[in-house]
Amino acid sequence: MDSQLKQGLEMTRRMLELVKSGAWEEVAVLGAERLQVLRQWGDTADADSIQQHVGVLQEIQALDKEIESLGRQGREEVADNLRQIHQGRKAGKAYRG
Repeated sequence: MDSQLKQGLEMTRRMLELVKSGAWEEVAVLGAERLQVLRQWGDTADADSIQQHVGVLQEIQALDKEIESLGRQGREEVADNLRQIHQGRKAGKAYRG
């Protein structure tokens, strides 16, 4: 496997671990780095190389989908928490008069 593609796969796996632990800032930084690595690989890969590594590319895509799904869930949880905080503040203000 080409070293850049292997590095991109490892970075994607690490991003998934970080998402699961809630380390969103680290995910963003690593995601930007990974994008550069995969673009560099894509810029130099020929059709034979792409065909040879289609399984790795599919694995990266599958991991990306999982990262995206967990990201949506995380956003929804944050939004719910913010709504609860807002409702609590409104109730507190109403109680205090």
